[in-house]
Formats: sequence, structure tokens, C-alpha cells
Amino acid sequence: MRPGDRDPDPARLVTALEELEEAREVWLAYEAEFAARRRREKHDGVRQPGAVDDWHRLTWGGCEVVRCADPETHPHAPLPQVLRQVIAAMEAEDGPRAGCPICGKERMIRHRLAGRAWEPGPVCAGCGIVVPRPSAPTGAPAMAGVR
Repeated sequence: MRPGDRDPDPARLVTALEELEEAREVWLAYEAEFAARRRREKHDGVRQPGAVDDWHRLTWGGCEVVRCADPETHPHAPLPQVLRQVIAAMEAEDGPRAGCPICGKERMIRHRLAGRAWEPGPVCAGCGIVVPRPSAPTGAPAMAGVR
């Protein structure tokens, strides 16, 4: 389906809905794990979330978790798989990888997202996702308007 498609195939709509539902389940499981971890941290006296948790704060409620800067350029993998890869990259203890957490491409570009007060990270030139800052490769373009 393409953006603005006024007559989508009903079978493709059902398939898209099923993919969204699976991605929602992945996100809700992540949210539950995050909440349990934060409870443990608070119990242990860690009241201030770490820098990696900024991504979670900015995507609160699942908003813009795996944003694509251009709807025409997006990962080929299904959304649930892409979401799992982004979450794994955010939770990686060894720091950011050399490339995009989805496609592995190393080229990141700066892309201003229209109507945004903040920029979530550089855009992968390969798959088009906005790579969350904590998992962006070292040296990725800095974004304007960072809070």
C-alpha cells in the first residue's frame, strides 16, 4: 500500500492490521520489562533514569518508536522484527554498533522532520529509519533542535 491509496485491497489491509497487532504486542512486552526494571532500580535507590531511557521517555506510549523520515523509504522487514531490532540496539550494553541497527548501513544523513520541535536522531541512508540517538553510530550527523 502506498500513502494516500484510496482503494486498498481488503486482504492487504487485514495483513497490515495483523502486522500492527504483532508489533503492538512486542511494544507492550518491552513496556512491561521497562516498568519492572525501573521498579527494581528505584528499589535499589536509582531514582534518575539513565541516558538510554531518554529514548523511552520520548517514545512514551509507543509514539514514533520506529519512525521513517520518508514514507517511501522504509525497512523491508516486517514492523515487529524491526521493532525488536531497535529495542535490542537500545538495550545493548556494548554501546552503539558501527551502522544502522536495522540494515547495518553505515551512512547516516541529517534529515529535518517537518513539524518537529525535537529530532530523535540521524536517518539511515539505507532503510530510512530515524535511528535513536543512543544507538546511533559514533560520528552520525548531529541533529538540530535537540533538547
